[in-house]
Amino acid sequence: MRVTSVRYFETNKGVGYQCKTNIKDVEICNDGTGGATYVDGDFKKLIKEYSEWDLEDLIDEYENNSWHNHKKEIEYKHEWLHRR
Repeated sequence: MRVTSVRYFETNKGVGYQCKTNIKDVEICNDGTGGATYVDGDFKKLIKEYSEWDLEDLIDEYENNSWHNHKKEIEYKHEWLHRR
């Protein structure tokens, strides 16, 4: 399983998030109220069990890759503009 998008939202106790995954009808969620991060959706589609820390690692991996790709895109555009 891998994360394909993340949506953050403010709660009265902090920040929650909802992550889409590459598995249809399976999301990674945190309600933002101090509870654990969990899998929500069609559990039959999962081929293994994920701990809260596994889920957090999947989110971190997505965010690190997204930032790295975004940074590369900005650098490319900057380089292209300076060649003109």
